[in-house]
Amino acid sequence: MADALTPKHVAIIRVAKEQVGMSEGDYRAILSRLTGQETAKALNPDTFKRLMAHFETMGFRSTAMKKDARRKPGKASEAQIRKISQLWAEFTDGTGTDTGLRHWLEKRGYGSSVTWLESDAVRKVIAALMNMVDRKQVKDARHGCS
Repeated sequence: MADALTPKHVAIIRVAKEQVGMSEGDYRAILSRLTGQETAKALNPDTFKRLMAHFETMGFRSTAMKKDARRKPGKASEAQIRKISQLWAEFTDGTGTDTGLRHWLEKRGYGSSVTWLESDAVRKVIAALMNMVDRKQVKDARHGCS
């Protein structure tokens, strides 16, 4: 089954749940509400991303991102990477993928990876995404969306 999560994905969910201090009952309720599934093993890559985006809004931080950011001096910091991911998720209503973000970056000439953005490019990307989110919020407010 190509869309099934690997045991590593399930372990990441457990770590995220523990890191944000979520009770089992709250976890089950959020899992059901966000993904329509009862167990992490039943998730597919899209629902996994939706759940992880929610954990990130609750304060979950992947240690893999820290390691990557430390190895690349002059590149995007961990905080900047989180900000870009958060803005992208907000702009796409949580449905945006890393692939979609990479395509967006490439289309605008920034390269293909957030972690490899130069410091000045990071500021431009964050500003552009903030503007996109602001325009979307104004448009949604005009059309009565919440």
